[in-house]
This record gives sequence, structure tokens and C-alpha cells, in this order.
Amino acid sequence: MDGILYGVGVGPGDPRMLTLQAVEILQSADVIAVPDTNGEKTALKIVRDYIKNKELLFCPMPMSRDRKVLDKAHGTSCDRLERELSKGRNVAFITLGDPTIYSTYMYINRIMSERGYRTRIIPGITSFCASAGALNISLCDRDEALLIIPASYGITDELLALKGTKVFMKSGRSMASIKNRLKEMKLYDRALMVECCSMEDEKIYRSLDDAADDSSYFSTIIITRR
Repeated sequence: MDGILYGVGVGPGDPRMLTLQAVEILQSADVIAVPDTNGEKTALKIVRDYIKNKELLFCPMPMSRDRKVLDKAHGTSCDRLERELSKGRNVAFITLGDPTIYSTYMYINRIMSERGYRTRIIPGITSFCASAGALNISLCDRDEALLIIPASYGITDELLALKGTKVFMKSGRSMASIKNRLKEMKLYDRALMVECCSMEDEKIYRSLDDAADDSSYFSTIIITRR
């Protein structure tokens, strides 16, 4: 029988934030699939202590928005995964945060499901939940809405005008434009930020005045309701 592909959320950075289920899958899997962006492999760093002596399979995941480039990389990754699964080996594909929240793993999940392989998703702690914890605040109470926005793709006035708490994920590369937009919409004073949440270099900002325009890619901004 073919193996099972697990998409394992490894949380925002602190290895202690892995769920017990994630650790169980990582330790029982035959192969650990690692997303390879040609840069620092943060997800692998998080799980290192849990996967000693495990076989690693590197899967190309370029940081690109070019559809052709991405499709080619996803195809290559899925071919590599298929070779392992067809041998009856279970594969745990690690991904930051939660696999269902803006994760490139989900492209792999869909392709492998279409190819007829069994896939499972292992939830992980999201960066915005961890950031709210670091800030010691609630994301939403009672009937309040929560809006999650991928900041690197731009922020529209329509989104900012909606009621509720707003979370901007991966904000670092767009910090200057975000600050300007928030000032224009009179939301600047309600903004909090956590950079590299739960990682060794975590920084907490109660005001965006203190956040550099070249902040880390792993920056989460939370616009509170009040």
C-alpha cells in the first residue's frame, strides 16, 4: 500500500509550540519533506530536535509569484514525494504555522490528492495567535469579526474599512506602505506588531513608530478594535 503524506504545521518558531500530534507524526514518519526556498530553512530548524537521524527530502519552493516557476517547482516536489509514497513510506511535509493558512504546502496537498495518494493535515499554531499571546490581547470577543490579510499582496481601503480586528501577515516587506495607509485610514494608533514571534529574535512593538521599515518578513501587525 502507498504511504501517507502528512502536511505538518510546526508553529511560528518556538519548538515547544509544536503540538503533541505533530511530534508524533514527525517521529513516526519514514521521511521528512523540507520546503527548500534556497534560503534559511526555518521549519527544519524548528523540528531538528524531534527528527534526529531521519531521512530528509528537500522540495523546491521558490519565493516567486510567477505561475510557471511555481508550477514547475510544485511538479518537481510532487514527483519526489510520489517516489517515496509509492514505496509505502509515510512522508511528513513540514510547514511554518498552520498548513491551511497561506501555506504553499496546500498546493502540494491538492496535487498529490489528485494523483490518488492519501493526504492528512496536522494543524499548527498560527503566527497571529502566537502574536496575540505575546501581546497579551484578545483577537476577537463576542460578535467581533477577525480579518486575516496577506500584507505582501497589498491592503485595500475596502478591507481596512471593515469592522473587527485586522491581522496583517508577512508585513515586513510592505512596512512603509502599511504605515502610510494606516495613518490615512486613522488606524495607526490602534496598531500593534510582533516581529519573529516566538523566535530567538522576537520583538514586540506597542507602536509602529518603533518598527523599522525593513522589519523581518515574519512580522505580524494586529489592528485592535479600540
